Amino acid sequence: STVLQQMLRQLDTAFSKFFKGEAGYPKPKRRSRYRSFKYSPGQVKLDGNRIYLPGIGWMRFYNSRPIPTGFTIKSVTVRRKSRGWFVSIQIEDKSVPLPPVKTTDEINPNCVKGCDLGINKLVSTSDGETIANPSNTKNYKRQRRRLKLRQRAASRKQKGSNNRKESFSKVASLHERLANKRSAYHWEVAKKLTDGTDALVFEDLNIKGMKSRCKPKPNQDGGYVRNGQSAKRALNRLISEAAWGELVLKVEVVAGKSGIAIIKVNPKHTSVECPKCHHISADNRDGEKFLCTECGYHDDADVNGGVNIRNRGLKQLGIDPIQLPSVRSRSVAYGQGKLRPWK
Repeated sequence: STVLQQMLRQLDTAFSKFFKGEAGYPKPKRRSRYRSFKYSPGQVKLDGNRIYLPGIGWMRFYNSRPIPTGFTIKSVTVRRKSRGWFVSIQIEDKSVPLPPVKTTDEINPNCVKGCDLGINKLVSTSDGETIANPSNTKNYKRQRRRLKLRQRAASRKQKGSNNRKESFSKVASLHERLANKRSAYHWEVAKKLTDGTDALVFEDLNIKGMKSRCKPKPNQDGGYVRNGQSAKRALNRLISEAAWGELVLKVEVVAGKSGIAIIKVNPKHTSVECPKCHHISADNRDGEKFLCTECGYHDDADVNGGVNIRNRGLKQLGIDPIQLPSVRSRSVAYGQGKLRPWK
């Protein structure tokens, strides 16, 4: 009964979002689409490497992360993935409150860091530090080619056959491994960005809009001219592989444990604006190089974007960025081995 009640709560949430205008009308889904179910607090029992699930009974599981003392179980989610069944347990300890977010008076302006998200470089900060995107490594490209071959082989199987199901299960398993590696790398990046900072500034990106299809361009003959959609498909794939939204969410989780403030600013003209004379022109940027056509200021284009993002975040805090010294440490985190390579 609890599982059915959880499903009704999901349906109620879907209709609430529809009436608020946040989502479309809920559509009926097949039973195969639902790969998880939840249990309410107090129904699940734990005994070492065994877990009791109501309606199923006692089952063994791999205790990858023991629950520390003092925490109580809030909810339990049983999820089916391509590589097996997993149990996700939400725990809470009210005696250990989260630290409050630092106010404007508590934030040191020199410890505010602007972060520019990109493709070639996953993150470029305002202090000159860059973190590489692991999707550019040879190992990831090899796995992406393997995924392409598996998808091609699976699509050629006869529909409804067991060989087709087995082939697509291999594709799903490889997708899951890539997602796990990406998630682990994002947690390491989030820990590095929050070390020694009082506030982090990000762009308020509309990622869904960035990946939307190009509008068709009709011509006089009743047909259509090229609109660049074929080239944009590759960019959309790279944006999805970088997973900027997931990275920002992980940074917010890590920052919340330390009371670090997260600020989001308008991303307009952050990559083509000069931080010295504030001259805005598309000619200022040439690939990964930034050279102001007005005052001659030059810098790495991505790092320059991080500086502009930081300055906008400081203005939101009521701090004048002109009075602060610009201290930069030119270092590449991924190249120096501070983050583990993606294997």
